[in-house]
Amino acid sequence: MKKRKMVWFALAVAAGVGMAACGRLGGSGKWNADKNSIYVMKSLEVRSVMVFTSAVANELYDQEELAQDTREWVQDYNKKNRSYEAGQGNKAKEKLPVALASCTLENGTGTLIFDYGTAEDFVRFSQEVGDNSHTVKALSVGMVEDMLSSEKMAGIRFFVPDGREADGKEVSRHAKYRVIAMEGAATLCTEGKVAYVSSEDAVIQDDYTVTTGEGLHYIVFQ
Repeated sequence: MKKRKMVWFALAVAAGVGMAACGRLGGSGKWNADKNSIYVMKSLEVRSVMVFTSAVANELYDQEELAQDTREWVQDYNKKNRSYEAGQGNKAKEKLPVALASCTLENGTGTLIFDYGTAEDFVRFSQEVGDNSHTVKALSVGMVEDMLSSEKMAGIRFFVPDGREADGKEVSRHAKYRVIAMEGAATLCTEGKVAYVSSEDAVIQDDYTVTTGEGLHYIVFQ
């Protein structure tokens, strides 16, 4: 990638962590991917979107160039992290560490959507490309019964969407709910409805959207 393009991209993404909701339609659980955010599905697959704007429409890029440069980032990352030829996957069709799912550029606003092999790949890829739309240092996903033992939940304060405080015993009754453990500030969207958050600085924006401050957070969703 040309140096000036990388610099422009870094500045454009520097809008940072927003407090907006994830652009849902009629509360249906659909992720519109129109704000910088991380999306966790019920299957525990992780996606993310980078949304950025150039001061002058399409000054440095057209959509084809943006897609090509982004694919190069993805291929470089995949080559470093798995033994794939040109980042295209192996014969077993194992999921790639990172895949570019969508790339658009209209009137100076670009949108890049990525799929990840693991939650950890999201963190590592973000660090490698300099994504400053969040400050996430660690991310893991799983089921309540696997990730939140009684010992781990001891002393953690959970809150439900209406603001009521809940204890770990209440959370543990929902063993089949999903849980996200995230360290850092970001906008997080979930396919299922948010049931609990573990920190007072984790703000529930709507049924499917949470924004967090720094520190470690647990987000539990249906």
